[in-house]
Amino acid sequence: MTLQTYRPWRRFTFLITVFWLLTKDDSATFVVPNTIFGLFGALAGPTLANPSNDAPDVLLRLPLVVLFNWSNLLVFGLANQRLPESALGDSLNKPWRPVPSGLITGVQARRTMLFSIPAVLVGNHFFLGAGAETALIQILTWLYNDLKGGDENWILRNATIAVAFGFFNLGSLRIAHGSFAHYTLTDTGTIWIAMVSGVISSTIHVQDLKDREGDEVKGRSTAPIVLGDRVSRCTIAISVWTWSLICTQFWALGVRGLGSTILGLIVATHCLVSSGKAADRLTGELWALWIVTLYIMPCLHYAANIVTSQEHS
Repeated sequence: MTLQTYRPWRRFTFLITVFWLLTKDDSATFVVPNTIFGLFGALAGPTLANPSNDAPDVLLRLPLVVLFNWSNLLVFGLANQRLPESALGDSLNKPWRPVPSGLITGVQARRTMLFSIPAVLVGNHFFLGAGAETALIQILTWLYNDLKGGDENWILRNATIAVAFGFFNLGSLRIAHGSFAHYTLTDTGTIWIAMVSGVISSTIHVQDLKDREGDEVKGRSTAPIVLGDRVSRCTIAISVWTWSLICTQFWALGVRGLGSTILGLIVATHCLVSSGKAADRLTGELWALWIVTLYIMPCLHYAANIVTSQEHS
């Protein structure tokens, strides 16, 4: 390999490394669950949206759903991690991130946003068919980071994230149904997306437990800081357990929802009895897995209805 070809390749690999580190910590929270929401929502036939699609077509669109979620997360990561106070907090919570580790500067992150925001908006609109959802996610990113909506009030912080999840899920479902697909949400689909945002709003501060040290330095008003550690853990545990029962009942799953209910109990118990950075990180990972079990409920409901109709025919 010549020097002329080596240098561009090094720049490319460096860029990929930086982009990965910007999104690494939040991929399990945003990209994976929201992709599964879109995929299994589309596989649930006409349950959430009309018209329904064949399973092979939906599965082929999986990479596009991942791209939508990851590209929007990349812009959020750049906006969130470029600020000086964010770098200070990350130096304690996530020192491997690009800015606190010295891979890039906050100024370089800001300049990258000048190109990445238009690229993500144009790409998601013209190639993925989710331009409206992308634009709304970018507005919420601006409110959350530059206007300090994620710092000054923990209720506003949780609510902003919950609304963003709603648009992530809506965009994922649209893309899974097909680029530029003409489809409409059913009443059940609208209620379900709103319910999921309710789940996120009342439990997302589980992700703040492990970051309390850095958030205090940054001056953030997260639930663990404002309410205290014990009260925050109790609100998470109660909310997770309650939503497990509500969602199982909403989809009339009965014993088919037992897995989600048991996992919800595990999340709630682990949150209450275990603490410390490693334990709180595990609680956050278990929470993300629990969210995934909620997201597949519409597909389980649809499959159960098919089986029931076949038995009666």
